[in-house]
Amino acid sequence: MDDHVEIRPAERFDGLPTLRDVPSASAAQMAEADRIASEDLGIAVELLMENASHQIAAAARAFLGGLAGKRIVAFVGSGNNGGDALGALRHLSGWGAIVGAVLAGPAESLRPLARRQHDILAKLGVPHDVAVDDADLVIDGLLGYSVSGAPRDTVADLIRAANASRLPILAVDIPSGLHPDTGKPLGVTIRAALTVTLALPKRGLVTTRSRALVGELLLADIGIPPQAFDRLTIETRGLFERGDLVRIIR
Repeated sequence: MDDHVEIRPAERFDGLPTLRDVPSASAAQMAEADRIASEDLGIAVELLMENASHQIAAAARAFLGGLAGKRIVAFVGSGNNGGDALGALRHLSGWGAIVGAVLAGPAESLRPLARRQHDILAKLGVPHDVAVDDADLVIDGLLGYSVSGAPRDTVADLIRAANASRLPILAVDIPSGLHPDTGKPLGVTIRAALTVTLALPKRGLVTTRSRALVGELLLADIGIPPQAFDRLTIETRGLFERGDLVRIIR
């Protein structure tokens, strides 16, 4: 008799704290909270990126039910979301996964923090421009909450390729191509199995229209303190008192 019971990916998060009615932030509010944290409170953006990278990697490990022999490919844009995805690959590689990256442009076009993450991976021997055909998970690090307008050119092509792969996709912060405030697709949009949103859910993630694109929604603490959100009259105290990775029930 075979006692093996396959666990659906969503069930792997059953042990996480769950919350309903979580506050959300607009893209403008999130940008201001990021600015307050870094400029006014002195929390380095590099530190926030490292925290985000670790949380994304932890969520990927939970989603896959372990990493031994698992292959994970990140689609990487030029901004901080790309840096988060690249940092997550570093953690996942250290934990035993086989990882690779697909860049939306030349490494020289990466913004400084993302380029630093890229260069670390290069020193570790992590390949880029890899095929995704036999991957177990795709990480979407193409576009973030500051997106304005429909995805274009190579980014749009990579979104199509990710969706066409029929592989599960973990979106970093917000599925690429989704409007952060309305949840409306701006054009071609990632269809995620799991979205790991950072610090607070973006408003578009908790709208009914976005559910099919967002998939399972996790909220990750990346170290932006409640005092940063106080200035925006958003109360975040208590969100992470039971854990720093929280499942949002919508």
